Amino acid sequence: MPIDKNLGTVALPGFVVDLDHTELRTTAGGSVTVRAQVLEVLFCLARRPGALVTRDELMNAVWPNAAVTDDSLVQCIGELRRALNDSARRIVVTEPRRGYRLQAAQPVPGDAASASHGDEFHQDIRFAVTADGARLAWASSGSGTPLVRAAHWMSHLDWDWRSQTLGPRIQAFAKRHRFVRYDGRGYGLSDWEAAPGVLDDWVHDLETVVDSAGLERFSLLGASGGAPVSLRYAARHPQRVTHLVLLGGFARGARRRGASSISPENFAALARLLEDGWAQDNSAFRQLMTSMFWPGANAEQMDSFNHLQRVSCPPKTAVALLRRIAEFDATDDMARIACPTLVLHSPRDSRVPFEEGRLIAATVPGARLEPFDSPNHTPLVDEPAFAQVQTLIDEFLRGAVTGQNAVVRGALHLVDGGPAGLVPPSPGRNAV
Repeated sequence: MPIDKNLGTVALPGFVVDLDHTELRTTAGGSVTVRAQVLEVLFCLARRPGALVTRDELMNAVWPNAAVTDDSLVQCIGELRRALNDSARRIVVTEPRRGYRLQAAQPVPGDAASASHGDEFHQDIRFAVTADGARLAWASSGSGTPLVRAAHWMSHLDWDWRSQTLGPRIQAFAKRHRFVRYDGRGYGLSDWEAAPGVLDDWVHDLETVVDSAGLERFSLLGASGGAPVSLRYAARHPQRVTHLVLLGGFARGARRRGASSISPENFAALARLLEDGWAQDNSAFRQLMTSMFWPGANAEQMDSFNHLQRVSCPPKTAVALLRRIAEFDATDDMARIACPTLVLHSPRDSRVPFEEGRLIAATVPGARLEPFDSPNHTPLVDEPAFAQVQTLIDEFLRGAVTGQNAVVRGALHLVDGGPAGLVPPSPGRNAV
């Protein structure tokens, strides 16, 4: 079974399988030494990530001209799991009497990766331990004034910067700032055994990461579900947050929005669909979330986010995240925000109703609302709103925006459908 040189690399939790250079290494860049046969088994699995590779295929590929028993393959699988810290068998999955599959894997096409990302992006991945013993993975990239991204729906430090949805903005921030981001508990490179907690737990995790990164004062980015985390942190630590940016954010989770909250029946149905279908090879169930985030995305962009979600966490964690974030409520924190605050939200957002952005801008003292025109939760790189939003954030963080540039301040009222050229917000009853 030859190695497909066009596949590039395959990302695993904490590791990278480099098929171009026939190497297994950690996400921090260190080489992992294993026996040649173990490495060959890994390459056979990584060549077809997520797909079943039969025992016969593996035996013929690794020992083509040798008479060996199945015990040799079982021994290699055991050594491979130890090398990948896969005692729970979540990465190298056994298909009884059939073979094995590399479950939590995402291929990165070599040519596409080098063309779109180049060699400019670099990150330093570290770990911090919370007071209750959860190990959090955080990454620092770029240089300049510090900007921290609060944890949100889910991420994977070794993959999100490569993705077609989140990657372009991550790389843009790293060109202008020391950009710090982290995987929340239960997903990405952080401990999968640590269950997602309540809002205060997420705030404590943010506190742990910024202390580990040695940051005293910094700007804070709260995108989507990271917004309530950022609001509460900024309210509790006014001396540390210099600027607050909320992109597609909310203070109230989907089950805390009063009359516009998702119905219990619809929420239960969505949770059940995710739990039953999250880990399937067919991406239809993960596509539910992708379509809510990026309804205007092309097929490649949707596939990219589908894969990002799958590699980030197992099904039970995805459902736990859905339930936890839906219960977040930082409305009591907003009036205590003391730093300059920029709220960016699309009136056409189907994931988080525009009214949630209006609520934040109307309640946080001196906050400024900037609507942008996009069908997506946050703009994708190939639409005009991407550059518009990036420019607004850059100018805001530099302090270059004057009062004349503010679109809306203080109490907000939409008249005749809202700001010129933008459609009025939808009720958002079923937005999650």
